Amino acid sequence: MVDFLTSWAEQLIIALIIIIMIEMILPNSSYRKYIKIVLGIFVMFVLFSPILGAKFNEIDFNKEIEKIENSTNQINGNTIDINYDKQIEIAYKEKLKETISEDLESKGYKLSSIETDIKYKNEEIKIEKLAIKIKRLNKEDSSSVEKVVISKEDSINQEEINNLKKDISTLYNIEESKISIESEI
Repeated sequence: MVDFLTSWAEQLIIALIIIIMIEMILPNSSYRKYIKIVLGIFVMFVLFSPILGAKFNEIDFNKEIEKIENSTNQINGNTIDINYDKQIEIAYKEKLKETISEDLESKGYKLSSIETDIKYKNEEIKIEKLAIKIKRLNKEDSSSVEKVVISKEDSINQEEINNLKKDISTLYNIEESKISIESEI
């Protein structure tokens, strides 16, 4: 310990002598203050180098760099996975909406709105909930506005809704209990 302190004191004294000599040689110019800042940093380095040197010897920089790289790769990988999963869910929802709409139109119904709860995990998509609002397609397509008469014939009865549920359940492999279909007038 005594050897450590004597070598540190010698280094400090030598550094101070060098700094004093440099300051004596320096001309009085605008750069003098910048050189004094650099010399002050040098003195601080000489003062703290033994303390930091002992700490730096204990640190294995290669291991620390590997830890940082692994944690960054793990974070980036998770972010990419999350974004990828979300993109798959969004694309699947859009495609599902499109295909259900086409299927309903072929049966004489129009899709008003659709709400889906989809989970994508381990490369498997599960439909947790499918809520659909439909209405009957107009058989006539005219450009003039006529008197609107609401009759029971335009509303969709429960039997038709149950048949649609069965069709959607078998077509998309969804449990009927997870499908709700409402009729809009």
